[in-house]
Amino acid sequence: MFAEVPELSPGASAPLAMAASIELETVNGILSTVTIPPCPSVVLSLMEEARQDDVDFQRINRLISGDVSLAASMMKTANSPFFALRSKVQSVQQAVAVLGLKNILKVVTGLELQRSLGKGGGVSMERFWERSNLHAAICGCLARRLPGTSVEDAYTFGLFHDCGIPILMQRFPDYKETLMAANHSSLPVPEVEFERHATSHVMVGAMLAHNWQLPEKIVRAIRGHHDLTLLEDEWEPAEVRTLIALSLLAEHLAARYLGVAEESEWQLWGEQAFAYLGFDDGELEELYPELLEELGDVIAARG
Repeated sequence: MFAEVPELSPGASAPLAMAASIELETVNGILSTVTIPPCPSVVLSLMEEARQDDVDFQRINRLISGDVSLAASMMKTANSPFFALRSKVQSVQQAVAVLGLKNILKVVTGLELQRSLGKGGGVSMERFWERSNLHAAICGCLARRLPGTSVEDAYTFGLFHDCGIPILMQRFPDYKETLMAANHSSLPVPEVEFERHATSHVMVGAMLAHNWQLPEKIVRAIRGHHDLTLLEDEWEPAEVRTLIALSLLAEHLAARYLGVAEESEWQLWGEQAFAYLGFDDGELEELYPELLEELGDVIAARG
């Protein structure tokens, strides 16, 4: 039985894990040692605007124009080869018109997530963010082939799925050694983390996602994306299991794209993920060249 946890008001400085996902005792233990960044006000405001029936794009222009780095990122993305504009945009207002609300949310959320988490304990996280952005792009591309699966939710989940890692990197000086130990262990990564730090990146990441008001299915998928037994758990919502399966397949494809060794989870659960998503090896080989082309476009859009 999970304890009920009261909701935080938007912009509150102290995070809470979602009710019915993390036990209250565990939450209190995490909060006593780890600081979860609150959701930036600009992200909360954009999410609020996205829920309106009549979107106020003038308000969105003001929100983005008030932050120089956000404004620069909007214009850089709008002027990327992905949108193939005949003439470059010259203002935030023009960039907003080109990108549309869904792309704006992606750019702003990704940038604010990276700014909020920053560097992990003085260690460069550049490769981590490159891998996270690639993972998100692959999840979004794959979701287009799955009827009933939201591309936006898949992309957001892919971006946030490992967001607990930079937080733990900042908090624990030996966390890098923990990741190295996990790479050579037969245990799931969260179990190795919990043995050494009494928490894990999936717990911390789920708490951050909840505090940033992401959909509950994304929060649950972040919490469970290393527990591949959930693919066979009929009590787990189908949309959550789909995101978990997508994450596993995205990790496999990212490793192939980067030419690095794939994780052991793929060896153990790859077939189950394929079966759950309705893919097979032949379809994947047919899909891969098309996926490469799409990834090139997505990477170009990021500039």
